[in-house]
Amino acid sequence: MSSTESEPLSTRHSIVFNTLVAFVVIIGVSLISMLASLYLADALEGDAEAINQAGSLRMQAYRLAFTAEYGSQALLSERIETLQQTLRSASLRSALHRHDSTQLPALHAAVSQHWDQGMRPLLDAQPARLEEYRREAPAFVNELDTFVRTLQEASEGKLSVIRALQAGTLFVIVVIAFVLIYGLHNNLATPLRSLTRMARDIGKGDFSGQVQIPGDTELSLLARTLNQMSQELAGLYADMEQKVDDKTAALTRSNATLQLLFDSARMLYSKPDDPSQMMGAQLSKVQQILGTGPISLCLNRSSEAGSHTAMTSHDLQPPEYCQLPQCDACPVNQTGRLPTGETLLTFELRSGPDELGSLRVASRTGEPLQPWQTLPLTTLADLFAASLSLARLGQKQARLALMEERAVIARELHDSLAQALAAQKLQLARLKRLMQKQSDQAQLDDSVQQIEQGLSAAYRQLRELLTTFRIKVNEPGLKPALYATIQEFSAHSGLQVESDYQLDHCPLTPNEEVHCLQIVREALSNVVKHAEAAHCWLRLTQDTLGTIHVTIEDDGIGIRLEEQRAGHYGLIILRERANSLNGTINIGRRPAGGTLVYLRFPPAYRHFSPQTGTGHA
Repeated sequence: MSSTESEPLSTRHSIVFNTLVAFVVIIGVSLISMLASLYLADALEGDAEAINQAGSLRMQAYRLAFTAEYGSQALLSERIETLQQTLRSASLRSALHRHDSTQLPALHAAVSQHWDQGMRPLLDAQPARLEEYRREAPAFVNELDTFVRTLQEASEGKLSVIRALQAGTLFVIVVIAFVLIYGLHNNLATPLRSLTRMARDIGKGDFSGQVQIPGDTELSLLARTLNQMSQELAGLYADMEQKVDDKTAALTRSNATLQLLFDSARMLYSKPDDPSQMMGAQLSKVQQILGTGPISLCLNRSSEAGSHTAMTSHDLQPPEYCQLPQCDACPVNQTGRLPTGETLLTFELRSGPDELGSLRVASRTGEPLQPWQTLPLTTLADLFAASLSLARLGQKQARLALMEERAVIARELHDSLAQALAAQKLQLARLKRLMQKQSDQAQLDDSVQQIEQGLSAAYRQLRELLTTFRIKVNEPGLKPALYATIQEFSAHSGLQVESDYQLDHCPLTPNEEVHCLQIVREALSNVVKHAEAAHCWLRLTQDTLGTIHVTIEDDGIGIRLEEQRAGHYGLIILRERANSLNGTINIGRRPAGGTLVYLRFPPAYRHFSPQTGTGHA
């Protein structure tokens, strides 16, 4: 529990309670003043009428003297009765009752006695004693004046009390209001302005302000609570800013590390044949971004053969401790420490069972690498290892491809040109024997003719081999090469070739593309040289089983049966290429006239292993 929660608020120090008390006092004083005023006003009710009636008694007293002298007896009696009723009227009796604490009752009794005993008997006498009445009238009027004046003074005294009560009430209310306003100004308005200003500063992120409100009121409690909250928020914001700075630094390091790995992968991909130089060029960036000590790279072909390349992030030269090729004396293989006291941390470059080298980082004793440093170094070592492994695999594949290419050339030379030359060697030996035996000229001419034909066939075979070895498929896919071949033959021979290529969704291997293209070139060459055709149709399709169908038709004179039986060398080459594709080729007459060459073979991507059910080339 906080200190502010443990501080109870006293009722007598509450601004709200004090304000309510002040308003209750104001309302109470006002209510008492109103009730007192109402009571006094009620006490004054009828005084004016009583004063008027008392004042009229004077006029009636003088009028009685005139009526007695000049009026009738009946009128005199009537006016005597009127004065008698006025003197004993209800308003006068009520006024006497309201002012019973004054001299009014005695004055009224004296006036009544004077009337009953001194004035009325003079008028009731027969005849009326007017002279005596006139002499007595001034005294009676003086008594009436005294009575009226006393009644008026009593009434005015009560009015003075009402005015004094109202003035006192107003004074009390003004004093209470002034005290209330002064208290609210000091205890409410001023502290509220301070609290509002502090709240505005807190909203802007400024927690340095403090508000001091003396006393034990609600606002002082609120000020202490707000001060404590401001201090706590200042601490939280400072801690949060530190955390944000730490996170920002971590993200910056992560971004720099990812960029480093991306740049490294892109550079190694750009030159996959010799990645070692690219790897060495990255060492300085790795050291700069990760903030480590000197980084060195040691490469070897196998763990038994030792290292062959070593470089550092400083100058791409072997480190000072390196004594290639004496790897046994390397500190890594000894104590793992440099003469300067630094520790060498090793990240192996491993691809499967092969150890391709190591990435080494020098660090000071007592300053180990952080996880955010070791992780990218491990990833970079794996990336270097993968790049070296791919480069070695590419070199191995290049050597295998070169050996395979040379084997193909040797096989082609052995199966064609070598056999043809061997046959001519035998023909030449036969010619020598005939010449030694002095055979007739016909036998000699026949042997020479066979030698010439054999040499022509060997020369043709040589040209076919040269054409085969020099053929290029510059753009990916068979289609561009076929169109280029069609344009070549059309331009040089005038032959109109119409093509229908439907293998856009059929991926062929480079070997299949070359053999298929060479078969089409050989067929078109035969059309141009032997068919005497004006049109030729080329069509490549694939059936639902995946088999490729290639047809070459022309409208020429057609192939002769003796040419097929004679085993024309060009046709032999076509059959050999078809066999290389695991396919068959048929050459015959076209039903509509001309020659039809039909090739069918299964593409490699549709071959499936019966054991595993997986495709293989």
